Amino acid sequence: RKVFDVMFDKVGANSIYAKHDINNPKSGRAMQKAGMKFEGVLRQCAINNQGIVDCGRYSILKSER
Repeated sequence: RKVFDVMFDKVGANSIYAKHDINNPKSGRAMQKAGMKFEGVLRQCAINNQGIVDCGRYSILKSER
């Protein structure tokens, strides 16, 4: 949440997004706990040690924090 403060207050961002491998749902839960909202699944959006994977995308708007 400190990162949100810096990005919104000092950098002037209006939105912040993050993504995670959908095979790692704990990362998505961490984003939800930080106040981010699920936007959807990006198909084959990243490569990791498991190969090409789908990603869950989360975001938060300045007005939502």
